[in-house]
Amino acid sequence: MQTLKERFEGFILSIEGIESVDLLMKQCHLPGRKSADYLAFNRRVIIEQKSLDIDPDQKMIEFFEQNTSLDNTVDGDLTALSHFLRRLPDGTNLGVNLYRSLTKGLDDILSYADKQTRDTRKTFLIPEAIGVVVILNDSAPTLEPDVVTIKAAEMLRKRTSANELRYSENHLVILISEAHRIPSDKTVELIPTSTAFSELGAQLPLAAFFGEALLRRWAEFNNASFTGDAEF
Repeated sequence: MQTLKERFEGFILSIEGIESVDLLMKQCHLPGRKSADYLAFNRRVIIEQKSLDIDPDQKMIEFFEQNTSLDNTVDGDLTALSHFLRRLPDGTNLGVNLYRSLTKGLDDILSYADKQTRDTRKTFLIPEAIGVVVILNDSAPTLEPDVVTIKAAEMLRKRTSANELRYSENHLVILISEAHRIPSDKTVELIPTSTAFSELGAQLPLAAFFGEALLRRWAEFNNASFTGDAEF
């Protein structure tokens, strides 16, 4: 059975007009320069594909081991982490620290993707191309879709001490999470997808159009339904 990464690669290259950067650069070596994975829309869109390969579940286990005692046990009625944190003296700060720990891998992913998009613009002389990062998750159920989306939005809007965008090269992050399939009363399962935009990306019609169109095509590829109007 193919992994999500393998299926997505087959899917994206089946779309007319998508170019593989690896194939384009096969005979060209630029020392020190990084590259994204695909170009789309006559090179008006740069796409970098990433995967969440490691589930940070051990960090969650360690958190509960460190903060649960005989006087503060996790009982059957405690179904949400937020409820548990409310019972701890320093629950707010502990929750923030846990969030940062669980999402450290996303920091690394999006930081590196920023450099890949930047260098791809330089290599192909396409300074106006928008940057898109597609994150695939079929291995990290601990990272719920809303957590990934919130973290991505934070990274895209993070600023330096000089009030400049820290990661300015990418405009849109698309999450496809097969680690969180949702059973339904129909013959298909629902596969959560979501998007996060940078401040500039939210103002670019092409970013919104591309995100919706890509997810529509992905739904069709998986014989699933999708609501929206964008097509390519």
